[in-house]
Amino acid sequence: MWCVADQHESPRPEPGPNLPERPRTAEIVDAEVVESEVVETDAPARPQQPAADDAEFRQYQQFLEFQKFREWQQSQDGDVAVPPPAAPPAAKPETPKKAWWKRALGLLRYKLVRRLIYLLLALLLLNYLYNSLMTSWFGSSGGENGTTNTGIPADSVPVKSTNPQQAVRSVYNYLRGAGPERTCDLFDTDGKSGFAGAHQAPDCATAARQVHEQITDPNAYANPKFDHNAVTEIGQEAQVLGCRVQVNGGPRLGTFKLTKQPDGGWAISAYALQADSCGG
Repeated sequence: MWCVADQHESPRPEPGPNLPERPRTAEIVDAEVVESEVVETDAPARPQQPAADDAEFRQYQQFLEFQKFREWQQSQDGDVAVPPPAAPPAAKPETPKKAWWKRALGLLRYKLVRRLIYLLLALLLLNYLYNSLMTSWFGSSGGENGTTNTGIPADSVPVKSTNPQQAVRSVYNYLRGAGPERTCDLFDTDGKSGFAGAHQAPDCATAARQVHEQITDPNAYANPKFDHNAVTEIGQEAQVLGCRVQVNGGPRLGTFKLTKQPDGGWAISAYALQADSCGG
């Protein structure tokens, strides 16, 4: 087939030394595909935000929301009131305390407390009985209910004692009292004469007042201490040796001879300042 050339087509230049060479088509070289290993690297750990920063961030957001609410409230000319804060919870009412006497009675439930109370009452009762007994025997101090400051009633009359030792103790007790002459009622006729003569007095009452003036401690004088062999009792007669009686607060008396009366009491029938039996 014949080809017709286009008149407007410019002629193709022939290759020459001045023209560049055409690019050569790349030659495909057999190559082996090599699978490369992909090394995965750990991404840098993201630092954790501390809890304190989160709390501050939340507070900051709350503050921003509160600011926005205030601005919106001001834009509404303050018609919207801020809700009042919640009232604190009501305090729990205190239980009223029991009266002190109710709490004290509650202690009686314990056996130990009851035993201590019983023991205290027993001690008080024994103390009362002891004081009553000592008062009835030796008298007590005080000036009430018609008694003198030595514990002896002003209008009392000596009573015959039921034993020789008690009779001599009554002599000491009445001599220290306000009316020492009443001591003579403990003597019979012979005993009064012997007591007056021993103290070189005209009568028993005068001798009793002389002894009373020598007493310095009435309470101590009214409680003489008798030795175990101070009293000798034989049948209807008895003897109390003054040298075997310990006396404080005044002069020590002599030896008493006592005789038992028909009514059962003992009366002082003789008196002497010294006795031969006290020599040893």
